[in-house]
Amino acid sequence: MFTTGTKLLIGSAALAWIGAAVYGVAQEGALGTIGLVSAAVALSLLAGINTFVRDSNVSATDTESFETSAAAQATARNSLWPLLSALGITMMALGMATLPAIFILGIVVTAAGLLEWLVQGWSERASAERAYNDEAREVLADPLELPVAGAIVFAVIVYSFSRVMLGMSTKEATVVVFSVLAAVVLAIGTMIALKRNISTPVITGVFSIGIVAVIAGGAIAGLNGEREVHEHETTADLAEENECGPEETHADDKASQTVAAKSNPAATLIFDGAALEIDQAGDDGNSETLTLPRSNPSNIMFLNESDGEARLVLELHPPVDESGVPISIERICTTLVEEGGRQFMTAEFDRPSFALEDEGVAYEFVVAGTDASVEVVVP
Repeated sequence: MFTTGTKLLIGSAALAWIGAAVYGVAQEGALGTIGLVSAAVALSLLAGINTFVRDSNVSATDTESFETSAAAQATARNSLWPLLSALGITMMALGMATLPAIFILGIVVTAAGLLEWLVQGWSERASAERAYNDEAREVLADPLELPVAGAIVFAVIVYSFSRVMLGMSTKEATVVVFSVLAAVVLAIGTMIALKRNISTPVITGVFSIGIVAVIAGGAIAGLNGEREVHEHETTADLAEENECGPEETHADDKASQTVAAKSNPAATLIFDGAALEIDQAGDDGNSETLTLPRSNPSNIMFLNESDGEARLVLELHPPVDESGVPISIERICTTLVEEGGRQFMTAEFDRPSFALEDEGVAYEFVVAGTDASVEVVVP
């Protein structure tokens, strides 16, 4: 007699064959017919295998098979690895629609879940003794999974924290949120330390909830996007935008007004409110030009001894076109220097001064908004 499973498979195979014949004649559809025939072949194969093994049932007269039958084996132990694998697959699908980092993390989680599931399945069938199976799994998996799991958890927490920090509207909000979070972590740690009889499942649950909360916060912040960070304007931006004037800009906000004693300047330019004075080693103080080398960086210090703010500008005079119009704007400038303040400038000249004679210009230092200037000679 046929077993129950064999009857079910034989009936399913018969219906599939009948359905394939009816569909092929009535609809004349090649694709649908091929699908039904494929299902019928697969069901027929399963029916044949099940008929041979008779639902894997052991005959009552076959006493030797009682201990080796499937029913006599220990049931599989509960496992979270299928859940972890499913979570990884979900993260991969979410990452394809959102962030590449989530997709990569999903691949790692899926691979870890499947590998752990495989190791657990192997260890449970290593012998008939559960204690030996547990020891076999620990010997195989612990040297690998403990450091890898720690690194993964650490990376996930750090990345989630970074997304939360960048997702805050302001820096002040970031400081407040993480200060409160630090206080909560400290309070929980203190409670655990004071109450020493807390069970391991409770501690594991608390830390698991915390990690899930951090990951969820990082995912939400990552989906919302980073806050808009305004780029800080620099003196290079001022020079590029031709705004090296006497007006205060964002680049001048909280600019340093001192220079280190070891700055080793090639020369110091002193502005007294009307003119620029050159203070250079080996110079008697009466020179009206400043000589600097070509193709080597030169450090220039600017000292403001006037009654107001001042900005030093170095005009490099770029090449001009046939009509005499500069091809580009090339200059270097400092931030606004307060009364008694100092600023530092590093310049490098790529052409000698005589190359500019045909253009009727010269390298020169000027103070923005004034007539004070010093010509620069580059051999």
